[in-house]
Order: sequence, then structure tokens, then C-alpha cells
Amino acid sequence: MACLWSSRRRRFVAWWIAIILLVPSLSYLSSGYDIALYIPRITLEYQDEQRVSPYNASKVALLIENRPSAVLAPLMLHFISVVPPDWQFRFMGSPLSVASINRSVAIRHQVASGKLDLTYIPENMSTNGQEEISQFLTTLWLYEAVLQPAEWLLIFQTDSMLCANSRLNLNGFLEYDWVGAPWNPGGQWGGNGGLSLRRVSRIVDILRNQRRANGSEPEDVWLSERLAHHPGGKVANGSVSLTFSGEMHGGQPEQTVDNSSSPSIRLADDGGGYMPGADDWRMGFYEPMGYHIGGSGSFLHAPIWGMPELREHMWKYCPEIKMTLAMDAAKYVPGNCGARWI
Repeated sequence: MACLWSSRRRRFVAWWIAIILLVPSLSYLSSGYDIALYIPRITLEYQDEQRVSPYNASKVALLIENRPSAVLAPLMLHFISVVPPDWQFRFMGSPLSVASINRSVAIRHQVASGKLDLTYIPENMSTNGQEEISQFLTTLWLYEAVLQPAEWLLIFQTDSMLCANSRLNLNGFLEYDWVGAPWNPGGQWGGNGGLSLRRVSRIVDILRNQRRANGSEPEDVWLSERLAHHPGGKVANGSVSLTFSGEMHGGQPEQTVDNSSSPSIRLADDGGGYMPGADDWRMGFYEPMGYHIGGSGSFLHAPIWGMPELREHMWKYCPEIKMTLAMDAAKYVPGNCGARWI
């Protein structure tokens, strides 16, 4: 009997020891289980969201050129550098001219960044002559579909230039429906379309209701006249247009006294004033924001180019204009260099 009791006692003690050892483990497991229940589940979902562009889709600068040329890439890159940085750029050309400009690594960088878009002129359209260009630039499809959602359009050509030394800001002219080098400095509207700023929505409204007759006025005359008479329209007059672009007529000479209060001057936001001593060379010369040459760089009008001092100032103020000129570089090499010096 004593042996049986001793055996039961040993089993009883063993059970208690097991319980004592097991309870903390169960408590830990229970605690861990409770903790696991309250650990939040985190799921990460990656959406293929379109990157927000740093450029303003309502502002587009457009170069249309179907002829391949070595000047296309330098000209485009120059305009990209001097036009305010929020503007987008487009180049429309033939397969040959698009291939020509796209050979530039710097151009491909601009395309990759979204700053520049290269597109083809449709096969059923042409820009081979002035009449074809006028037809193209008075086509509703261009303004309503291709350029959408642009509101402001800067048209420039291979014979136009914006000057890096200019004190004026392109965005300062956005209040106008049309600005270009004036045909009449005293006129109330009109300006050359080769370097022009246009309001797209106004042009769309005109082209929805009117159609230019083939062989009639050039597109810039046809459009600017209708914009001038459009209800609620606002076009730049001759004096304002002279500050935007020079072509046939000279404008007001620059002064060393700050003339930023003039309504015809659109100075840059910062640094637009004159610095005595550094800017004295500007005094007395007409300095528009840019120039349109005409005739692919061969039409040089006397008020802009007709005197040696005017040309000398041009090379200082806007040396990049040489890219647009049909000029013999040998004439501008200093010294007595011959045709060859190798």
C-alpha cells in the first residue's frame, strides 16, 4: 500500500512540475498570438501614374520646316534656352528634316525630357511655298487638334531669332491675341507671322466661322486682320510690336535711364534695369526682343541693317542672329587672313 501511494505521489508531483513549467510557455504563446492579432497588415500598391510635366501645356513654341538643314538643331536649342522655361516646343517637318534635327544628341535629350516633340507634317499637306504655308497655318485642324490644349502659340522660322541679351520677357506679351514685327509702326494691328505670338482660342473661333480663300492674302495678314476685329480681341499696335520683333522698321532707341514705366516695354521680372558703365554700349540703339529677317535670311532692311554702326551693334546685342543670315563668314574673319591658312 505504501509503495502504491508513493507511486501515485510521484506521479502527482510530476504533473505539478509539468504544469508549473508549461504555464509560462502557454502564457508566452498566448501573448504572442494576441500580439500577432493586432499587428496591422501593410500592403503597398504601386500605380502607374503619369508623371506630372514641369511644362505648361498652354504655351507652345512651334517651328515648321520641311527642309533638312544643319541650322535646325542649333536654332531650336537656342530658342529653348531663351524662351521662358515653362514653354513646350514642337517641331513639325518632313521625314528628312525630322531625321536631320534628331541627329543631335542635345535635341534627343530635350525630347526625352518632354520639353520638345518631333512630329511629321501630314502627307496630304505641304509647306513647300508661301501659299502652302498660308494654307497650313489657316487650317482649323492644326489649332484645334494638333496644338490642343495650347492657348498661346509662338511661331518661329529659320530666319527669325530671339536675342539672349534682350531685357524683354516673352510672357510679358501674353495679353495680346497677335504680336509680330509691324508692317506699319503707326498701325493699330498686324505684324509678320514668321516670328509671332498668337492666341489659339481666338484663331479657332475665327476658323470655325471663316475660311481663307486659296491664293488670297498671306496667312499672317488674313489672321491678324480678323483678330483685330474679333469681339473682345486685343492685338498689339505698332509701337508694342516694335518691342517684340524688328524687321523693316526701326524702333525707339534704348536709354540709360530706366524706361520700364513705358507701356510698350515688357521687362523681364528681375535684372531688367540698366547698369551704368556695363550697359552704356546699348544707349541710342533699337533693341527689340527678337528679329525676323525674311527670305531665309536674305532680306535685310535699311532701318535695321543699313549702316555699319547698326550692324556692329547687332553683332554685340544679338550675335546669334548670324545663324539666320545668308552670309559669307570669310568677310567677318578679323585680320588679313586669306581664303586658306592651313
